[in-house]
Amino acid sequence: MPLWIAEPSVAGRHVAVALLVAAATLGSAPVASAASGAIALSPAPGTPDANPAAQISVLGVAPARIVSVRVAGARTGLHAGRLRPYSGNRGASFVPRERFAQGERVAVVVHVRGRPLIRSSFTVARLGPIPPVLNLPATQPDKLEHFASRPDLLAPRITVNRDGPSASGASMFLTPLPSPVIQPGATNTVTIAPVGPGGPMIVDAHGGLVWFRQLTMPVVAANLDVQRYRGKPVLTWWQGPVTTQAFGLGKAIVADTSYRTIAEIQAGNGYAMDLHELRLTDDGDALVTIYSPVLVHLPGTPAGKLSPVLDSIIQQIDVRTGLVVWEWHALGHIPLADSYATPENSASYDAFHINSVQPLAGDRLLVSARDTSAIYEVDRATGRIRWTLGGKASTFRLGARASFWLQHDARALPGDRVSLFDDQGGPPQKAPASRGLILQLDHRRRTAKVVRELTRAPQTSAQSEGSTQLLPSGNVFVAFGSAGSFSEFSATGRTVFDAQLPDGDGSYRIVRHDWSATPATRPTVVVRRADPSHVTVSVSWNGATRVARWEVLAGSDAGGLTRVAGGPRGGFETTFAVASTAGTFAVRALDADGHVLATSVPVAAS
Repeated sequence: MPLWIAEPSVAGRHVAVALLVAAATLGSAPVASAASGAIALSPAPGTPDANPAAQISVLGVAPARIVSVRVAGARTGLHAGRLRPYSGNRGASFVPRERFAQGERVAVVVHVRGRPLIRSSFTVARLGPIPPVLNLPATQPDKLEHFASRPDLLAPRITVNRDGPSASGASMFLTPLPSPVIQPGATNTVTIAPVGPGGPMIVDAHGGLVWFRQLTMPVVAANLDVQRYRGKPVLTWWQGPVTTQAFGLGKAIVADTSYRTIAEIQAGNGYAMDLHELRLTDDGDALVTIYSPVLVHLPGTPAGKLSPVLDSIIQQIDVRTGLVVWEWHALGHIPLADSYATPENSASYDAFHINSVQPLAGDRLLVSARDTSAIYEVDRATGRIRWTLGGKASTFRLGARASFWLQHDARALPGDRVSLFDDQGGPPQKAPASRGLILQLDHRRRTAKVVRELTRAPQTSAQSEGSTQLLPSGNVFVAFGSAGSFSEFSATGRTVFDAQLPDGDGSYRIVRHDWSATPATRPTVVVRRADPSHVTVSVSWNGATRVARWEVLAGSDAGGLTRVAGGPRGGFETTFAVASTAGTFAVRALDADGHVLATSVPVAAS
């Protein structure tokens, strides 16, 4: 439903802006959850650093009921724009025709049929500079896989240290990338020893390569996961360059079970998407993180002096339309005094460093912020923090060994439990070992106690990154982030699986899921002649999960191929020694029932 605001005369504009600002200043109508029939507006009332390219998001009402959206900047005046509806008839965004001015205050009045006027105001950020991106093209070939049939794929070689019978049979999803090394005195400045190119990667239950989509530096990947989109299983991941201050400037990819891209998700409101979170919701939205360098006046500094702060932002994006459904800024909601980062120990003053976001029932979110060492429950509609777990302002009293530091991957579990990866990679706290941690929350007594803690032997400390996943079996799968190791623990705490990326590689998260896929591509085969009567046939099919056996076909030409050899799949690449004088070869893939899945393109022996 398009809606435009006409441009008034200069005198009329000043009057209209003054009236609109005055109306907004009277106060904002209560903004409750969409589920309760109320409306959420963003940028949220009082946001101190909205982007100059911000749209006005109105969530929780049918677009046809939105009578008008009037938006005025204190310097730019009334803004014309268009009202664009979200999918699902649940709201719309007013997209201004022109950008707002940096530093100005913006007043908003939304008229919804049958409701009181919704009044709000926010301040536009003074934007800081984006730091340069990391570009590390060098590799260490001895730490990479090498395949005759796919010489273009250079996946990191995984070492499996333990593989017990009670380990999960699920595949593992990781995104190898150079491990950041945090410099003392600068909590988010990194130096990196590159191993190889990054990209999303799947390995089977025993650590064998299944799929690797190799990217080219400076583009890397993070957050590979299995989720559901439009009722079907999909792969999702983030990809893009990473800055020297350890945040991303990229986009999200959604791929189907043939590895074809079916959607790309970009951040809205003038931002680039960060790597730390990518979570699809049942509404067809994506919850993502954004890091925004802004200039603000810090308490205790001279009047008029602006200092850099790296704000952490959560956006909810309608995947079908690309519109911003909702946006939340840590700046203005989490006090800077709650952070363990300071302008002196953090080059970009990364005060929050949000690294996980989980949607909860009741229109709430669970949010983890590394640099406050705290986890928050946020009311999505009002933006208010309902409770804080950990850090300087914890709502809960943490029992023995329940304190955590610089955590990642906070997830709400049934029974008022929370899982997280406790880096303890300090400062402020430096422990000899990071751990997977599950806490039990008592909301009535406001206490938190340890249910399970899981450490690796030998002791492993991750300076950054990491994840903890409770598996359906009751086992817990823990990835030790920048340390590059990942382990599965039984219900009694026994290590039943343990593996390691090459030294110098890490993975932001690693998770286990069942996964079945048939690539849209064909198997790739290379044939090398050893002598006039013998050849070596090497075959692979990047991403295939259902191949049980291979059959080698040969003949004088592509039209006369017959079976000459075969055998079980022997890993990502299977090699056969074949006695044959034929000039043309192909290989076909069979499933466990003997059905043909695909056949390679016929090739000549080299």
